[in-house]
Amino acid sequence: MKNTVYLLPFLLFFFTAAIAQEDIEDKFEAMEDKFDDAFEEEENDRMTLRFFDALSGEPLEGGKVIVRGKTLYSDYDGKVRFDKLGEDGNYPARFSMDGYISATYEFEVRAGTIFRNRFSVSPVLDIGSMRIVLDWDRRPRDLDAHFMKRDGYHISYRDTKVLEDGKGGLDRDDRNGFGPETITINDVDDYAVYAYYVRDYSNRKRDNSRGLAKSGATVRVYKEDQLVKTIRISEGERGNLWKVFTFSQGGIHPVNDVTSR
Repeated sequence: MKNTVYLLPFLLFFFTAAIAQEDIEDKFEAMEDKFDDAFEEEENDRMTLRFFDALSGEPLEGGKVIVRGKTLYSDYDGKVRFDKLGEDGNYPARFSMDGYISATYEFEVRAGTIFRNRFSVSPVLDIGSMRIVLDWDRRPRDLDAHFMKRDGYHISYRDTKVLEDGKGGLDRDDRNGFGPETITINDVDDYAVYAYYVRDYSNRKRDNSRGLAKSGATVRVYKEDQLVKTIRISEGERGNLWKVFTFSQGGIHPVNDVTSR
């Protein structure tokens, strides 16, 4: 028993070190992807879009993607590549795949390059269900999603991760940048009032931080069999709290306000 007590700190150290190493490797892979995509644009005049599973964060292979009338299929890295688009602007990419919600994702071309080319796609949902997916850039590393039901529950990494009745919870908590961070509610009450917000945990002690506003954070709301709302963070504001939307009477009401309280 005594030896076991002495071993516990060492076991905890190695377990923590293993997790830290895994986090570093994941972050390095994401950065490697970003450099690879930039190189492809510069050297081969081809642009890249990447698609991931909103629950696991894993790349989606075999997804059908239509960009400007051309049909492409995502490879083992979840990416599709196509000839560089000459004009700046917003372009649609239609994604479909068995077991996933078909949706159109908009990407922006600015100064000849794609900004934010990563998209997290939701697996199909049951009737009456809703899934909220948060994606962002490399920094800040840790953004936290919160979903609250008035006079009910609060889902987040530190509150209720899974509801007692099993009808909702935090599917994925991302702490290394990019996301996705995902919450699913399997029994949405259209007569209740809900609120969804994002807290910048990395800059939680800096009320005047611009990190959150510069994060490129995007929230996508899937309801039943479709993508029903996309909300992108407003740039230029200071604060570490993003009030994204409320939900009541069966409708999503965007707030999109960055503040510190």
